[in-house]
Amino acid sequence: MIICHPHKLIFFKSKKVAGTSFETALAAECGPDCVITPITPVDEETRQKRTGRGAQNFAYQTWPDGSTTDHVFYNHMTAAEAARRIPENIWPTYRKVAITRDPFDVMVSRYYWEGGEQLGQNFEHFVTRYRAFATENEEIAPFTGPLKMDHFLRYAHFEEDINALGIHGLWQRFNTITSKSGFRPKSQTAGSVYAKYPAAADVVAKECAGEIAHFGYRRPIQSVPAETPRKAPIPTDFLFTLTAGRTGSAWLAKLLGQNLEINAIHEPLGIDQFGVEMPDIRIMRSFNTFGLDRNVRDFWSRKLAGLTAPYAETNHTLAKCGLIESIAQSHLADRTTIIVLRRDLARQCASYITRGDFQNVTIDWQWYLSPTYPNAMVHPDEFLKLGQVGRALWYALEMETRQAYYLEKYKGILNFVEASLEEVTTETGATHLLRALGFSGNAAKLPPKANASSLPANQTNEDLVSQIRDLLARMEFDPKSIAASFIAGQRSLSMPAVSGQGYTPRSTRA
Repeated sequence: MIICHPHKLIFFKSKKVAGTSFETALAAECGPDCVITPITPVDEETRQKRTGRGAQNFAYQTWPDGSTTDHVFYNHMTAAEAARRIPENIWPTYRKVAITRDPFDVMVSRYYWEGGEQLGQNFEHFVTRYRAFATENEEIAPFTGPLKMDHFLRYAHFEEDINALGIHGLWQRFNTITSKSGFRPKSQTAGSVYAKYPAAADVVAKECAGEIAHFGYRRPIQSVPAETPRKAPIPTDFLFTLTAGRTGSAWLAKLLGQNLEINAIHEPLGIDQFGVEMPDIRIMRSFNTFGLDRNVRDFWSRKLAGLTAPYAETNHTLAKCGLIESIAQSHLADRTTIIVLRRDLARQCASYITRGDFQNVTIDWQWYLSPTYPNAMVHPDEFLKLGQVGRALWYALEMETRQAYYLEKYKGILNFVEASLEEVTTETGATHLLRALGFSGNAAKLPPKANASSLPANQTNEDLVSQIRDLLARMEFDPKSIAASFIAGQRSLSMPAVSGQGYTPRSTRA
C-alpha cells in the first residue's frame, strides 16, 4: 500500500494482480513523507535499488497539514481499515487506485502461489476449500459502496490504464519490473485449468458474481445453464433483520420466502452450522466484549463468503454480533437490505418473562445480551433490581437503542426498511413491507404463525403486560437521543468500551 502525497493518490494492493511491481514503480514518485508499507525482503531490496525508496512512515506519519499519527499501515490493507486511519481531509481528496484482474485467473495464480500440486490437493479441491480467496480482493479494494475505488487499473490493459493516471514515466518504469513471477507454469492458462476442473469455475462464478458483472469478465467455460430469472425480483440480493427476538422473526422468514420466492431461513441450527453460519457463544460474547476482533471478523468472512443470492435470513442474533458493521464493510453493502423489525415493547417483554428467558446466563450469551457487557448503551443497574421483569425490560430497551444507533450511524451506507410485527401480520401491512422489498404481486399471502408461545393467553398475562406498559410510560425512554449521545461521544459497538456512559431510567419502581 502506498499513500503518495505529490500525486494525491492512495494505492490499495490487491493480491495476485502484479501489485508489487506497480508498487515498486510508484515508489519512485513518492517523497519522504509518503506512506510505503513493507513487502518481502527480496522485493524490498529490488524496490530500494530501482527507486531509492523502501518501506517508510508505515508506523508513524506526518501528514501534509503538519499533523502526525502513529497508525500502522500494512501490505494488502483493506480500504475499510485504511479509511479509519487516514485523516478526513485527505481521504475524499486523494484518488483511490487499485488493480483489477479476472477472478478466474486470480484463483489459478493463487493456487500455484500457494504451492499448486505440492499442496496435496487438485485445483477444484483448493477452490472449494479456500473459496474466500476469490473475494479477498473485493474487501481490499471495493468496487461498490461508500469505500469504492476511484480508478481500477485493468490487468489486461495496464498500459492504457496506467497512462490514464497522468503520471509521466510510470508505465515505462512499471513495464521493466517483474516481481514474484515463475510460480505458475505458462501452460496452465485459465481456460485449460477450468476445462479440467469445471466445478471450480462454478464456485468462482458464484463467489465473484458481482465483480464479474461489474467489470464484464467472462468465465473460461460454461458448465451449467444460465439461471432462470426470478419471478419476484428485489432491489437487493440479501435481506437480514435488526431485531430483538420474540418479535416475529420466524414468521417473517416464511412471509419473505413465500411471497418473494427466495431462499429465506430463520436460524441455521445444525450442529455443523454453529460458528460457521450461526454465531456461537464465543462470537456473541467476543463482539459484545471486544468488538470486531479477529474471531468475529473470521466468522463474518466465512458467513458472507458462503451466501448465494437471492437470500434472506431473519436470525435475530446476527445484528448482536457484528452483522451491520460487517455488511457495511463488505462488497455486499449495496446489495443488502436490513429489515428493522419491532414489536409492542410491553408484549415483547411479557413474552420473555412468561417463557423464563432470562433465568440462565447462557441464554443471555447465545441468544440475547448480557447486562455485564461493557458497551451497553442502557445502564442495567436499576433494571436488575426488578429481577426477571427488569432483565427483560433492560434487554428490550437496549435493543431499541441499538436499532436507533445503527439507523443513525449507517444511514446512507446501508438500506434500512422499518416495520412492526403488529402491522406486518395484517395483509395490508405485509403487502406494504413486501412492496418496499420489490414485491410485485397484488396482495401478500400471510403464512400461519411461527414460533409463537404455547402458553395460553389469560388475565395474568394481560396484567403483566399492563404493569410493564406502566413502567415504560414512567421512564421517558428516548432511544434516538441515547444513540445520538453514544455516537457523539465517539463510542462504537464495534470497539471495546473504555468507560460506560449509558442511559439510566428516571423511574423503574413497580
